[in-house]
Amino acid sequence: MDIRHLGNFLHVAELQSLSRAASVLRVAQPALSRQIKALEEDLGVQLLNRHGWGVTPTPAGRVMMDHARRVLKEVGAARDAVQAYQSEPSGSVTFGTPTSLGLVLLPGLAVRFRRLVPKVRLHLVEGFSASIHEWVLSGRLDLAVLYETKTMGSLTLSPLLEESMMLVGPAGRFADGSVLDLAEVARLDLLLPARPHRLRLLVDQAFAERDLHCDPIIEVDALPALIELVRMGEGCTLLPFSCVHALVQSGALSAATVTPAIHRSLVLARPPDRMPTPATEALEREVLAFIQAQADTLHWSIRYNVLDPQTATEEADAGTA
Repeated sequence: MDIRHLGNFLHVAELQSLSRAASVLRVAQPALSRQIKALEEDLGVQLLNRHGWGVTPTPAGRVMMDHARRVLKEVGAARDAVQAYQSEPSGSVTFGTPTSLGLVLLPGLAVRFRRLVPKVRLHLVEGFSASIHEWVLSGRLDLAVLYETKTMGSLTLSPLLEESMMLVGPAGRFADGSVLDLAEVARLDLLLPARPHRLRLLVDQAFAERDLHCDPIIEVDALPALIELVRMGEGCTLLPFSCVHALVQSGALSAATVTPAIHRSLVLARPPDRMPTPATEALEREVLAFIQAQADTLHWSIRYNVLDPQTATEEADAGTA
């Protein structure tokens, strides 16, 4: 089974068209068709259904697509791991975060990393925490930020940060420095993600510990929509301050401290049984440095040994040398 042919099959199956795949791959369509046919004969099973308008994967073809993605990911990782041992990190690295951290963490990290480690291709991903957990566990992600839970599996974990949830409302709803007891929060019209979203589980646990009931008027699993509904005055929500700090500072939203505090703890996670490459190690250093730089602004409590300012400066200078 030829690795190149396996990749070509994946292109055809994803695009559902031999002609489009041939154009993307820059190979002749008859040659591509012969490759797919040879792969089917080698496996003894039909991988694609041919139609007048294109192709679709058979059940066996869908299984083959999943395996092909993993195989190609591992081949690419092996190539990058070997090539990374050059004078400076190179190759590619994939980093994932929960949606609630994506906007505040990914753009700034990308700018910093590209400036300091220009030879590494960075792929950024955000999603529900459960999806990010699954992707790093399967090896699709090289490094990820995850909620700390009791069921982390065999991941390699490092403590990262802790932050408290804030009560967020429309502009002017809460004065600066406002503090509300959780019992007061329970009487408000709340907009929250649905279970099993990790933020919702944290809120439910906090309410249950005070014998309070959490009954949101609307459940919203899309963070931008949730924040916009609050801005429009449809209710309040509970979110980490980092999610809304820019909108609070601009006056578009207001926020109050909740007591007792609802905390979430985050960790850095790597796939099990995979040695980090120089590119992954460089990314991890920059994640820690970025979080350290933003901790005061975003109300983050750092859970790792912070970089010595002189060491951080030397690393930054080395990265741009």
